[in-house]
Amino acid sequence: MRRTLSVAVVTAAALTALAGPASADTLYATNVLTYTCTFPATGAQPMDTAARFTGPDAVASGGSASLSDFWGGFGVSQQLYTLLTVYLGYDGVRGSGTVPVTATNATTGTTVGVTVPEQFWGPVHRTFDFYGTGPATVTAGYPGAATFSLATPFSLAIELHRKQNNTWLPWTLNCAVKVTSPAQNRTFSPSLTVT
Repeated sequence: MRRTLSVAVVTAAALTALAGPASADTLYATNVLTYTCTFPATGAQPMDTAARFTGPDAVASGGSASLSDFWGGFGVSQQLYTLLTVYLGYDGVRGSGTVPVTATNATTGTTVGVTVPEQFWGPVHRTFDFYGTGPATVTAGYPGAATFSLATPFSLAIELHRKQNNTWLPWTLNCAVKVTSPAQNRTFSPSLTVT
């Protein structure tokens, strides 16, 4: 089934908007980050990226916490849209992969399995999303706080849709955080309270 994107522009609100989480749960989210991702015939291109998940308000030291409702989003710039769609004829994406999340004062890290549902973009609506395929469980460390960060690099096994002949091109989307000074803060906020 063809899914049309409905976000007109990429802003912090557009990438991190979410329906309210269930009571007693907390929404953990990154700021909007810039990653560079490789596409066919275009080389590495900058993309606005953000991610979020739902977790408990607090967890006891040594206890386990379930992180769920993982979401991430990419913003396709006007320049990248022109390269992909106007010149190369690609107007959509689908796929799957894993996104690593690192932890401090919790289990050393976890990899979130994600799916990229079939999505199409146009000259105005230029984003695509990926969703976690299930919850991840982490174990809390000493009392205080545990923090989580979106790792770099990561890869997604996607397919790009060519509108002209309705075919799909398999592609490995390799993404890494853009090097800046100061470095971008990839931490999910807030931190998880460990009691």
